[in-house]
Amino acid sequence: MSKESIIKRFLGTSRYMAKLTFAPNRKNYSPKMKVEIEIFDGSNSEGQFKCNSIAEVAQKITAFYEERTGMELETRRLARWFIEYLQEAGIKEPDLYTLLKDLQSTPEEIEAREGLTEQ
Repeated sequence: MSKESIIKRFLGTSRYMAKLTFAPNRKNYSPKMKVEIEIFDGSNSEGQFKCNSIAEVAQKITAFYEERTGMELETRRLARWFIEYLQEAGIKEPDLYTLLKDLQSTPEEIEAREGLTEQ
């Protein structure tokens, strides 16, 4: 995985920030893209997750957010945040509808739709 230095305030919270790392030379979004997530509380690392699909990214971020804030995370809010992150990282983002569908899917549904080819 390439090391991106983008650390973005996490979904409207004042304390949490996230850093996403994508595979080297990643130029386009894919529902099966591998993503490493690191979440910070200020300058302290609070969690690291390796994900093999966007569905896993949604599961990990949603669970972390709800555990730490005690509030439910709206999928649309996560999608807008993720699109902004992709733009800042120089990765061609999907349209909002496509990303919402992928974020609401399970990893198994992504696998069934996208096939066995790793991206």
